[in-house]
Amino acid sequence: MNVTLNLLFKIKNIIIASIFFVLNFGRIMITSSIKLKNIAFACLLGMSLAGCGSDSESETKPVNEEAMLQKNVSALILSSNGNALAAAEIVIAGQTFKTDGFGKAAFTVQIPKSATHVVVVVKKDGFISQSMRIEAGQLEQLSANLLNVKQTVSIAKIEEAQVIQSVYQNAQITIPENAFVLPNGQPATGAVTVAFTPWDITAADLNAMPANGVARDAQGNIVNLISAGMITATFTNAAGQKLQLAAGKTADIQMDLPVASINNQKLLVGSSIPMWHFDEAKGLWIEDGVGQVVASLSSTTGLAVHATVSHFSTWNWDFKFENAGSVFVQCQSASVAVPCHITAKVKLKDGSALTKVNSISAQGTTIINMPSEGSIDWTAKDITGTLIGEKTSGTSGNVIIDLGAPTTKNFVKCELANGTAVACSGIFETQVNGESKTAEFSADLNGTYVLSGLKADSNVLNWTAYTSALLINGQWARYKGTAVSTSNAAVEIILKDKDVIASDKGLKFRVQCNSYDYNNGGDIIDPALKGKPCEVQVEVYSYKNGNSVSEKFVFNSIYGQPSQVQLPNVYTGFEWLGAGNISYIYIQGRMLNKKYCGYGVGNEGFKQEENPLLHISMYEATVQDSEEFCEMPR
Repeated sequence: MNVTLNLLFKIKNIIIASIFFVLNFGRIMITSSIKLKNIAFACLLGMSLAGCGSDSESETKPVNEEAMLQKNVSALILSSNGNALAAAEIVIAGQTFKTDGFGKAAFTVQIPKSATHVVVVVKKDGFISQSMRIEAGQLEQLSANLLNVKQTVSIAKIEEAQVIQSVYQNAQITIPENAFVLPNGQPATGAVTVAFTPWDITAADLNAMPANGVARDAQGNIVNLISAGMITATFTNAAGQKLQLAAGKTADIQMDLPVASINNQKLLVGSSIPMWHFDEAKGLWIEDGVGQVVASLSSTTGLAVHATVSHFSTWNWDFKFENAGSVFVQCQSASVAVPCHITAKVKLKDGSALTKVNSISAQGTTIINMPSEGSIDWTAKDITGTLIGEKTSGTSGNVIIDLGAPTTKNFVKCELANGTAVACSGIFETQVNGESKTAEFSADLNGTYVLSGLKADSNVLNWTAYTSALLINGQWARYKGTAVSTSNAAVEIILKDKDVIASDKGLKFRVQCNSYDYNNGGDIIDPALKGKPCEVQVEVYSYKNGNSVSEKFVFNSIYGQPSQVQLPNVYTGFEWLGAGNISYIYIQGRMLNKKYCGYGVGNEGFKQEENPLLHISMYEATVQDSEEFCEMPR
């Protein structure tokens, strides 16, 4: 079996169609963890993530024979509270990528040249999916936050009329009898689990508002929203099928209203609020009916919001947010402009609020659609996440967010005991105000500057570094080492400790570094590269205790020559084939100090005895200074 894997280059339609069929069944996923790049976004609080101006129906479709465009994308995916989300899936035009342990991903995606917008879907088990509609020309850097599912409710008989109650915001769902159907339209009965999440509009939940509050109103216009309440609910039966309300059936939803005014508009019993449901496929909120303000004895304001809905997704009681103000925002570190990821919480005069999350370039950006009165609480992180700045401003003028000067700056390099330079990652620890603080780092084999904003009490940093599993003399092993330094010294970490990994029964396959023929299609051997060393990293993803985990294996190969690989014996085969615990394999290659890089996946699924050949198509890169294993061309 010869499996050719070229996700970076144009492939014939029949192959692409097959790949996307497999993608839809979770058999192919792609991930990487390349250093974040920068993109300006013109309208963070206006047409944020959706572009500015009129809407267009030209959305991205799965890759086909249409002329394609390659886009290099960097992403940062966090929880609503700002924690990194590992193994979050990012789906663009039918292609799936995953974040690393720092919530980062960097990859090349193919989109049709004719597309004006792309829809980016971000999802992770246990969290509410997010999607964003982004201008195709701005698909280079993206940020998203996901809110965790707050509560699951077990129902014994979904066919019965009942009230489903949440412990949060006094939220409830009232359903009639025989209300739900299976995906095939047949009546649903028996046990059902409800993933039930009322959103707290006064808390960090708003950091994860789908689409950053960008919506399409009943007239077809793209608008922005300010929320009076949101509820997400999904109904799943014992067989894992998602249920929906039957045709002609409705349900009532209700939750307490924590504020008595929204967008400087006082709310009273009987007030009407437009309803919006979230359309994940479009990456937009869609106006859909009207809700009402009702009385509530449990609410601190005496008010609740109520609506009748005909289907379930995420529902939102929202007003359009339309203002003429604008503000320019930029991040700086040591008086130098830097790209950053920002959270902007806008507080209106009446105490209501909305929150937007996105990334800005070093050049800064002008944010439109700002209120005439109010304030903004800004939080920003540099692209490494180690420098953090906060600022409160008005809703007009220029805002410079100072991330501070790095307090630690170390050139870090790792070597094996024999002097061989290797890539490594790890943490450094220091005491800050009497408390132990740590920061993560990674360094390529040439060494990398590691910066942080940690202010060490005694100017002492304790470093711990480790390698991926390396194949040396036919044996997989990990290497670990430690070092101590001051805050600004060069750090050489000697990895003396060796942990041998057994590999006598693991999955076997072959890997070959080669090139790709853009004109005729297919893999070719470039005479200029033939016989030169190619370093390969294999990242194996599997499930452990219900969570996706990964492990990296690195070995040296020769361009144009197949190299035999056998994984450690814990990885015997693909889970979906019933042969082991592997969900997918992601492969990267690099040559000549990262002048050439390549990517591929091994996920059609194959068995031990097939020993397929997996190709990595190398391309000439233009960036060689990233600490990541391989950097995409710009």
